[in-house]
Amino acid sequence: MSRPPRGTLAERKALLVARAELERVRITLQAHELRALVMPPARPRMRGASPGKIAAAVVAIGLPLLGRHRLSKTLKTGSLVLAAWRLARSWRTGH
Repeated sequence: MSRPPRGTLAERKALLVARAELERVRITLQAHELRALVMPPARPRMRGASPGKIAAAVVAIGLPLLGRHRLSKTLKTGSLVLAAWRLARSWRTGH
């Protein structure tokens, strides 16, 4: 049983470079998709900071400080806490 001939060193390097470029493009695309999810389309005539800008700032600041995993856990926990708070307020006021 013979093995197929391996590519030359230059071919293997070129393949690694191509794979690295593809991975970079994929990461860039995922970053743009994440930004589109976090930052909703602009609304006309909003006063003050829009929720999308605040969310983008939280991600921009929190991602380098906490890392992706911790930031996602923190945001999930925060959203659950806010949902529980809104539910409690709605029950208390009777709406």
